[in-house]
Amino acid sequence: MEEMKLKGPTMVLLVSNLEDSIEYYKKLGFKYELIGGPDIQHVHMSRDTVTFILHPAKNKSDVKPFSSVEGGLYFDAFCYTDVRRILEEFKTKGIEIVKGPDLNDFFSEFTIKDPDGYRISFGG
Repeated sequence: MEEMKLKGPTMVLLVSNLEDSIEYYKKLGFKYELIGGPDIQHVHMSRDTVTFILHPAKNKSDVKPFSSVEGGLYFDAFCYTDVRRILEEFKTKGIEIVKGPDLNDFFSEFTIKDPDGYRISFGG
């Protein structure tokens, strides 16, 4: 019997403007997919094994990235990858880097910020 494996994780991001968020994640190289039925719909934005579920907030004041609250970390999501390669890709696309890049032989990292202030770090 094959070993059971978990995939993901998948994070839900409550967003203030769904179309703006979709365009931002497309610019990052994520693919768009509308999911759900007539009562509940949301958008999956996926790249490789990373998926963000974008769900529109009924009230913009409900959008509060963890990184923006006192005591929160400096990122809301962390993706392990080849940092130098994705950094170059994002630079060519004009993606703003809000922290770093910190590049060294031990562990490299940088952070971007989406339209709602969600901070995504890339490290490896």
